[in-house]
Amino acid sequence: MEGFQESNFFQTHGINKHFPGVHALKDVSLGIEKHQIHAIIGENGAGKSTLMNIFMGVHQPDSGTIYFKGEKITINSPIDAQRIGIGIVPQELNLVPHMSVAENITLGSYPKKLNGLIDKKLQIDIAKKAIANLDDRIDVTKKTYELSTAQQQMVQIAHVLTLGAEIIIFDEPTASLTKTESDHLFKLIMRLKSEGVAIFYISHRLEEIIQLADIVSVLRDGKYVITLDARRTSKQEMVNHMVGREISSTILAREYDLQGKKPVLEVDNLTKKGEFENVSFILHEGEILGLSGLVGAGRTELALAVYGYSKPDQGVIKVYDRKVEHKHPKDAIKNDLAYIPEERRRQGIFPELSVAENMAMPRLKDYVKRGRIVTKSIAQDVRQFIDKLNIKIASQNQRIKNLSGGNQQKVIISRWLLVGSKILILDEPTRGIDVNAKLEIHQLLRALTEKGLSILLISSEMEEVLSLSDRILVMHEGHAKGLVNAKDSTQESLLQIALS
Repeated sequence: MEGFQESNFFQTHGINKHFPGVHALKDVSLGIEKHQIHAIIGENGAGKSTLMNIFMGVHQPDSGTIYFKGEKITINSPIDAQRIGIGIVPQELNLVPHMSVAENITLGSYPKKLNGLIDKKLQIDIAKKAIANLDDRIDVTKKTYELSTAQQQMVQIAHVLTLGAEIIIFDEPTASLTKTESDHLFKLIMRLKSEGVAIFYISHRLEEIIQLADIVSVLRDGKYVITLDARRTSKQEMVNHMVGREISSTILAREYDLQGKKPVLEVDNLTKKGEFENVSFILHEGEILGLSGLVGAGRTELALAVYGYSKPDQGVIKVYDRKVEHKHPKDAIKNDLAYIPEERRRQGIFPELSVAENMAMPRLKDYVKRGRIVTKSIAQDVRQFIDKLNIKIASQNQRIKNLSGGNQQKVIISRWLLVGSKILILDEPTRGIDVNAKLEIHQLLRALTEKGLSILLISSEMEEVLSLSDRILVMHEGHAKGLVNAKDSTQESLLQIALS
């Protein structure tokens, strides 16, 4: 199944798209049938988002053709895509938080009375009917911001179905979901498939693709590479096609000797009621200490308390054997700590600012001379980290929002290296990052610890925690359940400790 799949339902031929300085899509052809799940995979920057944006009418191709049900079509806008029957459930959900669930579900197709006013009763009835088959626990009169992420996703799907979508694009749909929520979503996707909906599925989680998809198309550097049978392929084969060579996706656990290593961060009986209780650990110089646990274990809440985002009710924090009190993150930063959040796009970057501005942000005052920012000095400092961390950019003035996830993460890490931070708290550092970029981040973190940096690593991917960490603190429902050496542990043993 190496060639692209001809389709009588939805088909592209020779799609090309240029942006300034970038040939984003190069002669891409692929198709999808009804009752089919077609996964699209590739590294960040491979062209997946650009192709989906063309399907949704956000971008128009420079050349190439699109056929729907045998007829050539042009998708000039999202309204065109909606009219044709194409919908999307984006990674960053496109809902209006302060509107009700019913208003969000019927957005763009509000039912109206003869006098032109919105028929509120009919609106609620339509919304109830749309959501009933997805999650009957959702109250359509509630404000959308009151719902969980998984419930908001159901509202987004209900909205798409209400508009009559025959093709639905799911973009990284499980990025913020628990395993139980993901399983519920998978059952829904399979049901939609059985009802005749055609589904494009984009995810960096290759095990999901093997579980869900019928076929898998690989994009690399804007080019179509191959279409695979999802039931006959493997994660390794997919990765090899994505990067264009054979690659190992894991790093072997290293031998880390605590002997003679100084404690840099000590937490003793830290407690914040309702979040975590009596948690203690020691992070040593050059060590990666993993925090493992199921969703709701209290790992992020613990990290935020250490960093000064929230105030613990009791306990002691020491940095370099000195008792400290972090009333604000700026106190933690002064004590050599840096926190890199899970929500990179919302909390980690300034999307409209340049790479250089993002990297230099915490130190901008150091570049001011006679009331003016010396951009030449910034450029010199930024350049050394771009080179050291192999950050792929067009220029330092490029907006950071236009970089791939892996390169954005490298810029954020560089930001704190530029400040001089020696203790990094990393919360889900490779979330939404493709396999090759993930390996680069892993290698970078290991290299940083070899130079004396210490890392507190939070990750929901047990494989990542096991392969990167030297020791692992297992948490469950706010309690520390055990501290183990990574090289002696398995996913099964970590789960057993968590649930014991």
